[in-house]
Amino acid sequence: MKITKITKEYYEVDGEKVYFLEPLEKVISIKELQKIMDTAEELVNRIRGKI
Repeated sequence: MKITKITKEYYEVDGEKVYFLEPLEKVISIKELQKIMDTAEELVNRIRGKI
């Protein structure tokens, strides 16, 4: 999953906008959100037993 754009209201992944439940107070960097998403994806895979 590659994040391409971030605003206070949404982020884009592969051209699709994914909206936050609540707008962010500030815009975070793509690198910060990518790290969060990679960690979350890894945890989900562990829970599902894929790792």
